[in-house]
Amino acid sequence: MFGSALLNPCNGFCFVTAKMLRAKAATKKYRRYSQSTLEECIRKVQSGDLSVKKASQEYAIPKTTLLDKLSGRRPVSSTQGPSPILTVDEEEKLVEWIFHMNRIGYGQTRRGLCFTVKKILDDDGRDNPFKDNLPGPHWVRAFLRRHPNVSERMGEALGVERAYLTAAKLEKWFDEFVGFMNSTEVEDGEVLLLDPTRIFNCDESGFPLAGKTEKVLAPTGVKYVYQYSNSDRRQITVMACMSAAGLFIEPMLIFPNSRFRYNPLEGAPDSFCIGRSSNGWMNTEVFFEWVANHFLPTVRKEKVKLPVLLLLDGHAAHINLETTKFCAENHIILYCLPAHSSHILQPCDISLFGSLKKAWWAEVTRWKTANIGQVVNKMNFAAVFAPVWRRCARADIAVSGFEAAGLYPLNKDRFDREKLGPSAIFGQAQTPSTSAPTSSASPSASTNTQQSPPSTSSSATALSSSIAPTPPTVPASPAHQLSKHAEASIALRVLEATLTEEKVWLFNHRYEEDYDVDTDALYNSWRKIKDQTREAPAAHPAETATPPADAFEAHLRFPRAPDRPLGRKRKGEELPHALSGEVYRKYMEKKRKDKEDEETRKRVNREKREAAKKKKEEAKKKKKKPTTPDPSSESDDGDINENTCAGCQREYDGEEEDWLGCEACPRWYHRRCTDIMNVTEMSDSELRDLDWQCANCM
Repeated sequence: MFGSALLNPCNGFCFVTAKMLRAKAATKKYRRYSQSTLEECIRKVQSGDLSVKKASQEYAIPKTTLLDKLSGRRPVSSTQGPSPILTVDEEEKLVEWIFHMNRIGYGQTRRGLCFTVKKILDDDGRDNPFKDNLPGPHWVRAFLRRHPNVSERMGEALGVERAYLTAAKLEKWFDEFVGFMNSTEVEDGEVLLLDPTRIFNCDESGFPLAGKTEKVLAPTGVKYVYQYSNSDRRQITVMACMSAAGLFIEPMLIFPNSRFRYNPLEGAPDSFCIGRSSNGWMNTEVFFEWVANHFLPTVRKEKVKLPVLLLLDGHAAHINLETTKFCAENHIILYCLPAHSSHILQPCDISLFGSLKKAWWAEVTRWKTANIGQVVNKMNFAAVFAPVWRRCARADIAVSGFEAAGLYPLNKDRFDREKLGPSAIFGQAQTPSTSAPTSSASPSASTNTQQSPPSTSSSATALSSSIAPTPPTVPASPAHQLSKHAEASIALRVLEATLTEEKVWLFNHRYEEDYDVDTDALYNSWRKIKDQTREAPAAHPAETATPPADAFEAHLRFPRAPDRPLGRKRKGEELPHALSGEVYRKYMEKKRKDKEDEETRKRVNREKREAAKKKKEEAKKKKKKPTTPDPSSESDDGDINENTCAGCQREYDGEEEDWLGCEACPRWYHRRCTDIMNVTEMSDSELRDLDWQCANCM
């Protein structure tokens, strides 16, 4: 009967029940030694430095455990509980795939990981407890416990343009930057690069008025949890500027209004300045006002030696002919950073705006708590933002930003290359794929594709080489091992049939906990048979070094970048980065002149069409009787209809670019109706320079 005495107490044994054993087992700690301690102990025993008994005493590891590990009856590395569905090697390949996908910008979520494992199990066909082969949240939590180096992080959005950014492009920009600063166009350029007080960076960022919701404390089970906030989803743009020495130019707040009935800078220091635009964003006019009326006066007030270097991104709001001329005349060197590189080379983005945004959310929450029933709006934005700016505009933030970008001290090897991970796929899509370099240590060594970026010609090839399975060790006589395992299982069942239920539970508990019971001969016999049942190859799938299945190679693949034609025509020539340089100013002046000429040409054509239309309408009003036409009057310019094609007699259809006028008479023709060869392939400028006369005038 359950709960009866296991052995006679008169023979020196105590009265023990299953309930008492469970209570006692709950108080015993499993494995008071770590895996590293066990491995070190085994190494010392194998090397002969310690005996098994001495090592057991010194490392507090049971003697029977050491004997089992040394004899190979139990693996050195073992875990408690059931074996995982995937083997150790398979989970390691899965972790490597997760890490690589994260580096190239395709980080995996918990749900995505589960669906990837489901695809593998669907093709593999192994038995598993999952419904439809889809792992659940319990498996994900266990997987993360087994691999503490894997953690969940909030991903940052990465635009496709930034994905194509490579280290070679940034290094080329550094070389061009140094070449320009050392040229004769810049006065004391070499000295300027060594003076942090003369190197500035400016950028703008938006600060939402609504703030953001956070997790709050609420009653358990409540259906709706609200948080008081602002319904205005607009934002105020803040223009910030700092030097490599830690000097901050007071910010400009750009509001979406042209007129104010209130003081928008109320509660802020008088050194703050205000900008106005229709939508609250930066534009060329506001940027010119900031440079001319705020940046330059502050630089002179702080007695910074001129010329100064102002680094900025290539946003269209920063490019203006008036601004470049003003900067050139006032010794301000405007130099543009590479396109789509703000997250790597923009000091304001690297160190300042992250701190500002974090402090802004905290300040909005604090302000709403202190002002119940009120929200942050345009009227009080400056007062709420002012303390945030004071806390974050610190010299250490500015210095760290320039140092991390490699701009001061100037070092093109300093910027963070880990942010260029996605270029391993996207950055090489524009160039022909080349064979991966082989290791220089051995000519016959295979390429390690996990350390080098995968070839864009075939992502599957890169993956297959990175997770290529090693040839498995074929066990000797597998049929004999299986038969031996079957015999041991039968012997174990026969032996356990002669024991009580409590005794079987006690033996299993001792076995799982690695108890030392040298005096119990029956338990030692049972344990030997139990070990034989555990020696089968399939008994511990997670503890055997088996190669990954083919399903892993089929589904753990890296994304392939879309093909981009190598010979794609650019919309325009590559512009210089020195916005205040002579070359760029000439380009902007030529661009403005071409634009003015084009507008003049369109205006003249428009006036001609309007005059012809007006003349036609006046002719219709005149109700003249039809008369016999005079052949000699056909050449009279007054009878020529300028609103129709003189070739096909079709009226003007509104397509201005398709018409061509005679230089000697007011006739107009479609391009296809003229006798000019290859007229459809000629550009507008070539047609304007062409002195063409129709057949009637030649």
